[in-house]
Amino acid sequence: MITALKNKESITMKLFGKDTVLKVFSTGDNKYDESGDIKPRGFDLSREEIDVLNWFVDNVNIEDYRQEIADYCNEQYDMWSDNKITADDVEDEIDIHSIAINVTETWKSKDGYVYPEISFYGECQCDEEHGICIGFRDKTFLGINEQDWTL
Repeated sequence: MITALKNKESITMKLFGKDTVLKVFSTGDNKYDESGDIKPRGFDLSREEIDVLNWFVDNVNIEDYRQEIADYCNEQYDMWSDNKITADDVEDEIDIHSIAINVTETWKSKDGYVYPEISFYGECQCDEEHGICIGFRDKTFLGINEQDWTL
């Protein structure tokens, strides 16, 4: 159980059967000070952020989303390539390097668009320019999108 962590510190989590070092960073309300300015690097994650992170580490297994990741990648490939991947190819297709935590009061936009509360964040061959974000909110899988989804 994680009891304290600073923004941009790393944790180790098992991804695709391997221990993987992941940088954890805040994209939500906690990254701003009382004046609305971005806090200096290395601020403490809030209790809410730590709680969400602990749930994520204890309950989310990226293996459970292989097919969804393959489907997302194939949708991206359809826009520019004839490449197709299967769920077995996902481990070679994506490179997860971070966990983004977006605990915020404004998680839903005016048009109803829902933003992830926590997500795997990384690179993918199917969209090298925009990367990949595998998002969760309220302990539920939301879906997969490009990295900007959680920023």
